[in-house]
Parts: sequence; structure tokens; C-alpha cells
Amino acid sequence: MRKVSIRTAQNVAIDFPLASIGQRMLGLAVDLMVMGVGVFILFLLLVSLNPNFVYLVFIVFLFYTPVSEMLMDGQTLGKKMALTRVVNINGKAPGYFETLIRWAFRMVDIWFSLGAIGVIFISTGARAQRLGGILSNTMVVSLKGEMELSLNDILRIDDRSKYEPVYPDVYRFKEDEMLTVKNVVDRYRKFRNVAHATLVEKTAQKCADVLGMNTPPDDKMTFLKTLIKDYIVVTRS
Repeated sequence: MRKVSIRTAQNVAIDFPLASIGQRMLGLAVDLMVMGVGVFILFLLLVSLNPNFVYLVFIVFLFYTPVSEMLMDGQTLGKKMALTRVVNINGKAPGYFETLIRWAFRMVDIWFSLGAIGVIFISTGARAQRLGGILSNTMVVSLKGEMELSLNDILRIDDRSKYEPVYPDVYRFKEDEMLTVKNVVDRYRKFRNVAHATLVEKTAQKCADVLGMNTPPDDKMTFLKTLIKDYIVVTRS
């Protein structure tokens, strides 16, 4: 799986796996089915109210994707199903302007070319971006596989039924957020320098904030590794 390194404000690179063409096609297929159902329901509703308003069904096709991505932090229902998410070059959910640029170029990338232009750009680009992604400085990353496999590999739990989570409220984190925590831990293990140590400190404080703690424990690395272990138990058991 291809990856892209995104640099944080502390100039530390964190690796994100890029979504494959297969994942993106699955997400698109699911979204088309969702839009189809939405159009059918809206059509029946409009016909019963006023047949002159039937043309409004195209609103679903026009605005389903950008509205969903704006409301769901870079995801649509299809992307949720395919375990993908749109992020900007800083690894955050895209803003309104970025989302609108991506949406505008769907006409070229997907509809007018039957997906050919999009596939060419995704297959050949270093960040697997279609034209709309390049112009908006966004990309589609994968939330699949690496979370389950890598976390289980580095934190083996022989018998989860006997393990009591230290931080049961860890369920508040999203899966991609916990993957970011794992990447921070991995990078510090590999590059034990001041920049990565600072990132560990900031990540630990952010996690403590999410859990409602005033400050994280003194041993920040143990705290983060415990959170990862707890997350596996809480969300997979």
C-alpha cells in the first residue's frame, strides 16, 4: 500500500496509507446507491406534492458529495464503508473551499471522462490524487488494515477477557486519530530526537484533553501505548 508523509507543525513526518483505486471505486459505488435511493424517495415525494418540482431530484446528485464531506469530516457514507477519508496536506479534514474545488472537478475526473482521467492521475501521482485533489491540495487516505494489523502486532494481548482497560473512555477517539497516535509512538521509537519528543508531549496532552484529564501521566510514551492497547480491547472485544 502506498503511503504519503505529512509534516506536522513541529516539522515531524507522519505516514498515512493512501486509499487504493479499489477502495475509491467501492466508495463511489456505495455513494451512487445512496444517491439512487435518495433520488427515488425524493421523486416519489415531489410527484405526490407537485409534479412541476420533480427536477429538484438533481439536487441530491449535485450536492450529496460536498455536503457529506463538509458534515462528516471528509467522508461520505461510501467513504465510511470503504474506510477512506479526504484530508488536506496537513492531515486535517478539508475546508469548505477545498471541498468545493474537489467537487467541481468531479465533472472532469469522473463523470465526463467516465473515470478515466481520475484513474490516470491517481495511478501515476505520488499522492494518488485526481485532478480535483491536486488543485485543492487534498488526498484520500485509507483507514483500513493498518490499524487492526499493526496495532495487534506491536501490542499483543494474549487474553483480552482478562485485561481491564486503564482508560475505558478511549472509545471517544476515532480510529484514524488512534492510528495517528500509533504513528507518533513509532516515529519516536525510530527517531529519538527533540522534535519527536516534543510531538509525543503534545500528543499526550491532546489525548489527555479528550479524556477529560488535566495533565497526562509523567511517562508520556507509556501513556500513549496504554491508550493504543485499551483502544484495541474496547473497540474490538
